[in-house]
Amino acid sequence: MRYSIHEVKKKAEIAIGMLFKNDSFLLENDVNERSISHKLAEYLQQQFPDYNVDCEYNKHGKYTKELEGIRECDEERKTDRILPDIIIHKRGTDDFNLVVLELKSKEGATSCDEKKLKLMTKKDGKFKYDCGLLILFRNNLIEQYVNGEKIRSFKIEK
Repeated sequence: MRYSIHEVKKKAEIAIGMLFKNDSFLLENDVNERSISHKLAEYLQQQFPDYNVDCEYNKHGKYTKELEGIRECDEERKTDRILPDIIIHKRGTDDFNLVVLELKSKEGATSCDEKKLKLMTKKDGKFKYDCGLLILFRNNLIEQYVNGEKIRSFKIEK
């Protein structure tokens, strides 16, 4: 099943609402971003039961997940390897790459986060995700990316 961009946004908002309701402790007590990603992935799995929801998934088929050009976005990056915080996809195929998510619990987005979402959502790119979401918990903001462009920002409703 494919989801429209509107459906993805609505389901992501439901999952984030569940995170705020059930796990606000994580956001309020400066826990590691991976803990937040894990819990959000659990709620996203409930919203997208016909997809796989994975944290820091490092494979593209049998190979290490790499994104050509991402190394240049930061002086400290040594490779083009990537570990998206959360992806919603069907393992083993590029035909059902639905959503890629990057989360920021404390600081704002980096140029690498934005570039990663732009490159991973390009329809003529390597991964072709339908949608990218950058979730900025500190600002209560979500930025949505489609076909390599940021299309909108919206507030997280608590």
